Amino acid sequence: MTEADLGDVLAIERASFSSPWTEAMFLAELRENPFARFLVATLDDAIIGYVGGWVIVDELHLLTLAVLPEYRRLGVARRLLERLFESGDGRIAKAGLEVRRSNRAAIAVYERFGFRSVGVRRGYYADPPEDAIVMEWASAPMPRAGRPD
Repeated sequence: MTEADLGDVLAIERASFSSPWTEAMFLAELRENPFARFLVATLDDAIIGYVGGWVIVDELHLLTLAVLPEYRRLGVARRLLERLFESGDGRIAKAGLEVRRSNRAAIAVYERFGFRSVGVRRGYYADPPEDAIVMEWASAPMPRAGRPD
């Protein structure tokens, strides 16, 4: 993603979220955050989706993912996730994200990708108020809580 892509990205953002990111938020990530990775999906030179996250050593934190409504359920989100993981140069061992509890479609995408629900952040979203489901992905099975063997 480049600054030139922001007009299209902001249109997708507004079509997808009740509390969309602002241009200033995207610019701060693109200009100032060395850990930020933001990618776009295009079709016939038109931006149809985007993804953004932070890659820090071997961990990825997914910040945002959206696809134009008419291109959803066609594998665009999955391919964007794949490309974001690839941007970690094969080092991603763990990933995490928060998603609105009511966003069943997104939760299904993440589960198909291998994420699993690990908790809830109460009151995480403000407009409208809603809890977030915390999801994690790991390249190897995560250790189970409890007594050591």
